Amino acid sequence: MALEKTRALTKKQIETLRMKLLAEQQALIYKESLLTQEVTLTLTNEGDEVEASISDYNNSHLLRFRNREAFYAKKIEKALKKFEKNEFGLCDDCGYWIKFERLLARPTAELCIICKEEAERDEFSNILSKQSKSMGRVVDLSGMMA
Repeated sequence: MALEKTRALTKKQIETLRMKLLAEQQALIYKESLLTQEVTLTLTNEGDEVEASISDYNNSHLLRFRNREAFYAKKIEKALKKFEKNEFGLCDDCGYWIKFERLLARPTAELCIICKEEAERDEFSNILSKQSKSMGRVVDLSGMMA
């Protein structure tokens, strides 16, 4: 596969992406403050098994969404730090510029599309050492194959 050399981002594009990241960061902070005010985990000793089951189901989803948003907030913070180092928009693997269109769609992208596709192919082809996409941990499935 031929590497497609991409031009550096313009100052206007960089500022657009920085503003988008800051807006997403503020939206997460606002959403978290609303959730904290409105929703708390409910532990119910009252009611029947169905109500307890529904409460457990709702709590698990709430925690899952909060964890997902916390993970995304960390990715936003990491991307914002790259602005300070003048490294924003560079692929972590090959060092070429990531296309503006990709960054506009996913401003926290760390890999250009070619490197990302290659990483996904590698992940898909090696089932015994899959890596969690959301948490970055290696999942050991070798014990399950016995």
